[in-house]
Amino acid sequence: MKKLQIVVCENFYDEYQKALQVEGFEEIELLEFPTLCDQKGRKDEVKEKLGKEQKKKSIVICSKSCDVLDLLPEADSIQTTTGKYCFSHLTCDEFLNHLISQGSYIVSSGWVKKWKDHLENMGFDKDTARKFFQESNRQLVFLDVKEDRTDERLIKEFSSYVGLPYIIVPVELEKIRLMLRSKVYEWRLHKQIQTNKATINELRNQCAEYSTVFDLLGKISTYGKRRDVIGQIKELFMMVFGARSFRFCSDQSGSLPEEVEIFQRSEETYLLLKEENRFLIKIIWEGVLFGIVDVSGFLFPQYIEKYLNLAVEVSRISGLVFHNNTQYEKIMESEKELKYLSLHDSMTGLFNRAYINRELSSPLEDNKTCVFMFDIDKLKYVNDNFGHAEGDKLITSFAQILKKSFRENDVVARIGGDEFVAVLYEADEHILEGIEQRIINLIGVKNKRTKEKHLEISVSMGYAMAKNNSDTIEELMKIADARMYADKTRKGKIMWKRKHLSENHYLIE
Repeated sequence: MKKLQIVVCENFYDEYQKALQVEGFEEIELLEFPTLCDQKGRKDEVKEKLGKEQKKKSIVICSKSCDVLDLLPEADSIQTTTGKYCFSHLTCDEFLNHLISQGSYIVSSGWVKKWKDHLENMGFDKDTARKFFQESNRQLVFLDVKEDRTDERLIKEFSSYVGLPYIIVPVELEKIRLMLRSKVYEWRLHKQIQTNKATINELRNQCAEYSTVFDLLGKISTYGKRRDVIGQIKELFMMVFGARSFRFCSDQSGSLPEEVEIFQRSEETYLLLKEENRFLIKIIWEGVLFGIVDVSGFLFPQYIEKYLNLAVEVSRISGLVFHNNTQYEKIMESEKELKYLSLHDSMTGLFNRAYINRELSSPLEDNKTCVFMFDIDKLKYVNDNFGHAEGDKLITSFAQILKKSFRENDVVARIGGDEFVAVLYEADEHILEGIEQRIINLIGVKNKRTKEKHLEISVSMGYAMAKNNSDTIEELMKIADARMYADKTRKGKIMWKRKHLSENHYLIE
């Protein structure tokens, strides 16, 4: 029996093979070609392989930028189905755009299984691999179809090898399955062109339905917000199917009609009320109910069962999209948290050196910029004699004082164990003197309330004011740092004199 050949990159062979097993399509032969992203030297091999298959009906699935497109022979028997990215068949392009913009290196199950081979093909050892991935990426993202338990172990190994954190994004095979259905029904239509008219019409209808659903999935899955997905579903039913009424019911909808509440509690996934020219269908995925679509008043009620059949497919797509949106929202939140942590000191909540380094590249807009530098005087003494936990108390106490002393739009950061910096914009000498005095006063209040002598705060400080726009924050930090150490030296001399006078006084006595 002749078969339809589906040709995919080896990185996605497992996903397509699983989708075919689920669908049970025996008329498809799945072939793979080696990934050319890191195996450019195998182009001749791929070209020869595709040339041998040109007499068979084949569909090559890849990204629009894949090198394999340049290797295809000119033959009517070979078609292509392309997406913006290699991963477009696993999730929506909007989400992929976001991941890429955040510096993510995206991998699939097939890639993870051969990660050592891929790095070898790239010519990397551990050091060069770490340098390459860390210079161009912030994190690894594994699109997990949950088919192989060893994949998580492998992504952990790869993450450890290149020294980057990883996140796992669960994805489904629904988009691949719908695309395969569309191609198979088209294939069957061509094969059975000589059979009776009823069969041909039935196949044409099935082919058209799944093509419509597949196109709809591509559109719906680009939306990142639930209300946009609901709007697209509403447009489908009201503009395409001619429904006069559309309602989306969820937990946030308030009171629901009695029949909707009964249906919500039932185990049925849809309810056809033919006499009312109406049906209800649940938007559900993996046991989670996202809402109920209530559609009625179809312009052609005689086709309501056909509309319902298509609505079942749409509901599954919508459930998947809602599920993905929920997952993406969690990932967005984790990325916000990761971004926050990357720019803030975990102990004090102040900005950290990474944030200050970013500020160093910002040119001064005027000469009203000022920089403060601070150093806790006896942190090492406390750490060595009372333990680091007591030293941490000093750090957090002084951080709280700084938070209370500066304005909301000032940049206050901890840049070392006992070092702090503050960058002020739109400042003048009057403001600086006021902040300095506020810090001194707050330290005095704090020390009066502190019973343990070693937890009394003493800091050295210095500040520098910009003289003109050509000054930089880095230059101001150097000046303020020098003044801070001058303050520390001055206080050290005073302490030495006090100690020396005390000792001499004792000797005289």
